[in-house]
Amino acid sequence: MYFVNGYKFHTVEWSNSRSTENFGVCVPGAGVGSSEINYYGKIIDIIELEYTGLPIKRVVLFKCEWYDPSHRGTKIHDKYGIVEVRSSRRYRKYDPFIFAQQAEQVYYASYPNTCRDKHD
Repeated sequence: MYFVNGYKFHTVEWSNSRSTENFGVCVPGAGVGSSEINYYGKIIDIIELEYTGLPIKRVVLFKCEWYDPSHRGTKIHDKYGIVEVRSSRRYRKYDPFIFAQQAEQVYYASYPNTCRDKHD
């Protein structure tokens, strides 16, 4: 567990047996030109690195599993700004670590069972 930016973060494994989910993460990014690409994922591990010597310095990293940030994996509703993430599409590049201070918390909700074309 780690508190940062006003949020409490947990890993996916910790949240599996709980009624709350605090593993959803978003990292605002910059895209090519004027478009902005946000990266959405879930926290797999929380790592604290401590550098010895005086003064002692600590860095907290989140190891994340990312969803595809392209238009095939992530869509933003024009009118309401709701983000739709296809959980079956993963980000193919190996880039799992972010600084904890970069993270914003998100919650992933499934479509109701009545939406058959939106199964993932």
